[in-house]
Amino acid sequence: MSTFSQFSGKFFELYGQGSYTEALHLVDDAFAQYPEHRTEMITWKLCMLSRAGQLEKAIETLRDALETSSYWWMPGGLRKDPDLAPLQGNPAYDQLVAICEDRQQAAAQSNRPERLVFQPRAGSSAPYPLLISFHGWGQNAESDALHWQGLADQGWLVAVTRSSLEVADGLFTWDNLEHGMDEAKTHYEALCREFPVDSNRVVLGGFSQGGGLAVWLALTQVIPVCGVVGVGPYLNAIDTLAPTLPQKPIPNVRFYLISGAEENDEGMFAKIGALCAEQGIPFQHEVAPGIGHDFPADFEQFVKRALKFVLE
Repeated sequence: MSTFSQFSGKFFELYGQGSYTEALHLVDDAFAQYPEHRTEMITWKLCMLSRAGQLEKAIETLRDALETSSYWWMPGGLRKDPDLAPLQGNPAYDQLVAICEDRQQAAAQSNRPERLVFQPRAGSSAPYPLLISFHGWGQNAESDALHWQGLADQGWLVAVTRSSLEVADGLFTWDNLEHGMDEAKTHYEALCREFPVDSNRVVLGGFSQGGGLAVWLALTQVIPVCGVVGVGPYLNAIDTLAPTLPQKPIPNVRFYLISGAEENDEGMFAKIGALCAEQGIPFQHEVAPGIGHDFPADFEQFVKRALKFVLE
């Protein structure tokens, strides 16, 4: 059985080649294998059906998904995704998008930030080092926890956060940076009240957009951290945010970035490195061979090296 990361890599390879029908068959065959990724896989199926010209089948797929669950899909994506352009203006499709809009608005009224907490193994010495992680765009705490929770066996208190901003059913985003910073600070303060936290060993971890949030939290010291472990971090507004930083060194914090050798970062990692240099922050960047924008398969070895560096 392949991992979901391997499956998605194959899917996007076929997509990039324009092999839409083959990509569609790949997704259809994978629903039973990856039920926890149903929401995003339905999006991919819609896009492939649209690209393949099977518009009625695409509408039927979305209708069935909405009628058999409380799920919903990001209305903005359903309206603006180029893959779905042939469906725009179709009355039946527009009606389904409107249902998604209604469900999104209802979810926005009830969602609250959440966190999964993994306590240090029995016998660990308090106060505990704390790692707070932030998921990528369109992800959630449950999938993110798979990469970080093992640190609890090494004596760490691990908090895997989930944004309150939902972009599709069960998928969340940190699109509002200020909002995300407020939520992160609230998590940190609550954890310090609930557990004996070593304030000198607080590290932020994050993937993609969550990694960008971790970077900015550390640079602004909204949370007093000693380090950041960023996996493919991306901070959308870095060019406009950078000039707002105080022009003085930030003491006692270190950055460790991990990225894939096949990742197109659009200069992001160099920009983060330059900011670290300006602020006097020790910075290290490790490249994982054979992957793109993803966690390395042996991430536990990468994070071990990263934590050793940031705790020096």
